[in-house]
Amino acid sequence: MTGATVNRQNVFIGGAPRSGTTLLGSILGSHSQMLATPESQFKFELTPLFNEAPPLKEKVSEFINRHPRFAIWNFNPEWHSIDVTEPSTLLHGIVRQYGGKRNKPDYTHWIDHTPSNLRHSHYLDAQYPGCVFIHIVRDGRAVMASQFKLDWGSNDPIFASLKWMESIALGLACEAAFPGRTLSVRYEHLVQYPEQECAKICEFLGLPFEPSMILGAGYEVPRYTQSQHTLLGNYPDTSRIDDWKNTLTTKDIQMFEALTYDLLPLLGYQKEFPGIHAKPKELTQAWILFKGAFKYLTLNSFKRRARVKKNT
Repeated sequence: MTGATVNRQNVFIGGAPRSGTTLLGSILGSHSQMLATPESQFKFELTPLFNEAPPLKEKVSEFINRHPRFAIWNFNPEWHSIDVTEPSTLLHGIVRQYGGKRNKPDYTHWIDHTPSNLRHSHYLDAQYPGCVFIHIVRDGRAVMASQFKLDWGSNDPIFASLKWMESIALGLACEAAFPGRTLSVRYEHLVQYPEQECAKICEFLGLPFEPSMILGAGYEVPRYTQSQHTLLGNYPDTSRIDDWKNTLTTKDIQMFEALTYDLLPLLGYQKEFPGIHAKPKELTQAWILFKGAFKYLTLNSFKRRARVKKNT
């Protein structure tokens, strides 16, 4: 059997950034029949090239090769053998070659763990008929705490709450639109009960469970993001579940819970401050958002440029 003749399934994982999309992608990519690729935000950005007619291969290859998100894949496609008639044929051609590079030419399931996938589930369904989705959900306070440590995430509880609610809404919409093809997975369950959760996911995908996949050693983390995924390749760490309680301030927690209304308890997450609490006044919110945006555009921007320079 060769990589060109395998009947493959497209699996799109999505959720809020830092909700465990990469962890889950790494675990599934450790399965002998699954191939996990680096994040592929570029697949959405290249769609304008196909608006009128199949674009020239030179134009497509130039766009892909210059895209910073494709640079982290760390390989050069052989464009002469890639069909650029449709976005899906283009991506499948790139992924097949990447599978060959990773010594998995006969993978049966492509695992795409780009966090923003569920923003575009309708588009993905049209481009990849029969594809399946996995919506990973994590406590929004843990998501916020994780992003606060990075140079690209939310810097304040207001923006963090808005983006988390957006991700949850898009995930729930995907579940409603494609009920037979969307699986909801809790980050906390994946970390606490990895064997049971992985067995459930494998059953959903029609594959046998492989115990070795728990360690999540089947995904090559790009150098650009290695500092953000130091725990990959190890048994899931349960201490990460409630670590936010030790890193967030009381004010941040109170504000996040007030701004997300009852979404936390509706999803099964207990509030630290139950009941209904007043949101910050609009002027206060504006000031907090301004400070967060200023940090993102100054200090964090400097850190991102330094990280890019170090890893390219």
